[in-house]
Amino acid sequence: MTYKTFGCNLILLLNRESETSLQLLILKVLYLLFGNPSTAEYFYTNDLHVLVDVILRNLIDLPHDSAAANALRHTYLRVLYPILMHSQISKPPHYKREELLRLLHLLVSSGNHFAPVDETTVRLVNRCTSVQWLQPPAATAEHGSTNGNGTTNSPVDHVANGQKEYARRALGMTVQGSSESSTSVLEIAGHTAQPGVQTPSMSKVAQ
Repeated sequence: MTYKTFGCNLILLLNRESETSLQLLILKVLYLLFGNPSTAEYFYTNDLHVLVDVILRNLIDLPHDSAAANALRHTYLRVLYPILMHSQISKPPHYKREELLRLLHLLVSSGNHFAPVDETTVRLVNRCTSVQWLQPPAATAEHGSTNGNGTTNSPVDHVANGQKEYARRALGMTVQGSSESSTSVLEIAGHTAQPGVQTPSMSKVAQ
């Protein structure tokens, strides 16, 4: 394996892996790569696009009624933030901006019938949507992009329409900066799972 194929192999493994412990190991490597300015643009742009597709699909596939799925969702979101912030997709043309916003909106609006979305997910989603290129266009803000209290709405509020259709399509997809919190670093490092445990999946349940 060379440095040119290492990234491709990481993406391939993450795309195919169904064991939680191995997904976590891969995500930890990705977190280190994208959190370091010297390696944040390590991946070829096309490979980076595939990685974003895999992360979108895996996030949408995690159920909301599982503690294990919630913990894995948090790790994916912690990895997604430095990708959005530091990688090539932070520069125009921004890859799948609308799809990312729909997904982030879906994550904080779904939950289950008995409990709201957990606070950690909400906090991590808000961090992702704080990335500058995911903010609404300036023209939208100038025309009063505020809620009833006079405060600016989150970008995810602009993409609620079509979230169910996006979820259906995403399930069938093929495929550290100064604002990074120390909590995320510790959570990424400390999150482990027993070998052999399969990742919860809504698509498998549906089958």
